[in-house]
Amino acid sequence: GAEGRPSAGGAARPGLGPRYRSSVGRTEEWPVKKKHRRRPSKKKRRWKPYSKLSWEEKQQFDERQSLRASRLRAEMFAKGQPVAPYNTTQFLMEDHDQEEPDLKTGLYPRRAAAKSDDTSEEDFLEEAAEEDGGSDGMGGDGSEFLQRDFSETYERYHVESLQNMSKQELVKEYLELEKCLSRMEEENNRLRMESKKHGGETADTARVQQLELEVDRLRAENLQLLKEKDLPRQEKGPCQLGE
Repeated sequence: GAEGRPSAGGAARPGLGPRYRSSVGRTEEWPVKKKHRRRPSKKKRRWKPYSKLSWEEKQQFDERQSLRASRLRAEMFAKGQPVAPYNTTQFLMEDHDQEEPDLKTGLYPRRAAAKSDDTSEEDFLEEAAEEDGGSDGMGGDGSEFLQRDFSETYERYHVESLQNMSKQELVKEYLELEKCLSRMEEENNRLRMESKKHGGETADTARVQQLELEVDRLRAENLQLLKEKDLPRQEKGPCQLGE
């Protein structure tokens, strides 16, 4: 019938499909919407990760971000809102350098990296305790207790490590300590000569005393190594040594 054909008086509009529906004995036209597909704009830039940008593109991106942040801060300031500075990496590093405390490193002479093996953990602990000045709140007795406990632990560990060494390792360790001892004695003598030339107490007096303590410690370690070397001979006995 009449439902499948358009009415005689109505003409079909272009672009609209001829759909009809019946309503109370009359026929009405029901237009069909045409689908519109959106094409991407040619002016729109394609997004690219920051890590894949070139150096010039990164600079342009940073400049755009800085301008955008400045514009937003100006708008917030105009509205009476609190404004925070634009936190770039350079700004953060400059702020970090300004706020970094002065640790008074110039008051203490820096030790050369080559002489780092010459000093022990005990000396480092003593210097740290002197620089702290009892800031841990325990006072002198607590610092002495910690130092004594550390010394005992270090000595026990050192003895165990020597006992686990072979004879060749003990000989090598002994020779290294001998070299270190001779080097410390030479430096000690040089500082003594300089102290005598200048006359009286100098700034090197504390260094001389420290070197003397270090020399005594190295001598004690050498004696201990000699005892460790003699132990295998005593265990074998004179008969086995003669064979």
